[in-house]
Amino acid sequence: MKITQFEQSGFVVETESGFRLVGDIGHYMPLENLGAVAPDAMLVSHIHADHFSLERIKALAPKKIYLNKECIELLGEEKLVSEIVEVKVGDVIDIEGIKVQFFDVDHGPNVKVRPKENFGFLIECDGEKIYFAGDMFYPSGIDVSNLEVDVAMIPVGDFYTFGPAEATSFVKQFKKIGTVLPMHYHKTPETREEFLKLLS
Repeated sequence: MKITQFEQSGFVVETESGFRLVGDIGHYMPLENLGAVAPDAMLVSHIHADHFSLERIKALAPKKIYLNKECIELLGEEKLVSEIVEVKVGDVIDIEGIKVQFFDVDHGPNVKVRPKENFGFLIECDGEKIYFAGDMFYPSGIDVSNLEVDVAMIPVGDFYTFGPAEATSFVKQFKKIGTVLPMHYHKTPETREEFLKLLS
């Protein structure tokens, strides 16, 4: 398994078989950088444009996309991909051997447009586990105290999500994490550096 991190909260998980699952490629991702991605499937955590961009979905052209009802309603009549699958909090699905669990994430009090559903993902593939916290402001979703993961993708951007101190406190709640990837710091790159200092 290989993980490639993109702007804000975007990522690609590529399995040993070459299957590519992308998540949360939003409007901060330059369109010219999307050509080589070629995803087989796509996940979207919630409706905010830095995670859900119609223009980026068109450019990526995934074969399947997994969205909540609110995002599907925004798509309207547009036929962007071959198959659209509606998912909700609590769902556990299989995507070509990749297990994905959708859990609820608390986006906090500062968002102007509160999403009806805001997902985090627990992804299992090739014998490894990835925890994606999405836009988490308060610790929420699944209990992590007994959770062992190989990779944890944690927002550190402050104001709309965890800040560096809150993110550090949260990762310490896990039973075990192999690698921590800071996310959601596009507008505030200094928060990534502060988080890494706190972790060390």
